[in-house]
Amino acid sequence: MADDPSSPPEPDPEQRSAPDRSPEPIDMLRPLFREEPLPPEGGEPPKMWLWILIFGVLLFSTFYLGAYMGDFSPDPWLQSPEPVAQRTGPPEPEPVSGAQVYSARCASCHQSNGQGISGAFPTLIGTRWVENKGQVIRILLHGLQGEIEVQGATYNGNMPAWGSTLSDKEIAAVITHIRQSWDNDYGEVTPDEVASVRAATEGRSDTWSPEELKASENQTVPGGNDDTAARGPSGAVGPALYDRLVAQASPNRMPAPAR
Repeated sequence: MADDPSSPPEPDPEQRSAPDRSPEPIDMLRPLFREEPLPPEGGEPPKMWLWILIFGVLLFSTFYLGAYMGDFSPDPWLQSPEPVAQRTGPPEPEPVSGAQVYSARCASCHQSNGQGISGAFPTLIGTRWVENKGQVIRILLHGLQGEIEVQGATYNGNMPAWGSTLSDKEIAAVITHIRQSWDNDYGEVTPDEVASVRAATEGRSDTWSPEELKASENQTVPGGNDDTAARGPSGAVGPALYDRLVAQASPNRMPAPAR
């Protein structure tokens, strides 16, 4: 029968002996490996002139800061050519604020304006209990308990003792604040005066009574220039002394009421 054009051609004998002659995948990719990779855009190394500029700026900044900032201390004022002389001896104590002590210890009873509370806590303005330095120091050190009369009003309360809580400086500061605040105009109290009263009453644990504080020895500051006892209109020192002098001069005159 003649060759049928629709029948497939006979395979070549060489192809029959090596049927798998298709190219390997690695052979197809081989041309790609021969291509040089393109550098990423923007990743080119800086130009030499840019490196020189950066190095020059850093060098100039280093010399400039070294010349004007000393050793880069956080306290540049210490690098002055004439530093402040170092203080010798113990450090000076911080000043004590009498107003702060009063606000923390006294204002809750006597109020921030010193007027006190009627019937409960007496006023601190214009009263001999504040004017008399020896009395007020003793009251702050050991307290006061008993019936007292202040500006015509009677109080029977208990003033706590602050001698074991406050230092001599704090007691002096708060008394000075009271004696020089509002309408009061009395002299200051020093820590030495408080210390002298504390030494003179050393060993006392009881609170003062009003009768004890009326004694002349409890109205002065031992070893000090006590010019702060309550002064009457004539300038005499001490309410008891003033009353006695008035009684001797005018037997029929009534004594001045206690403030």
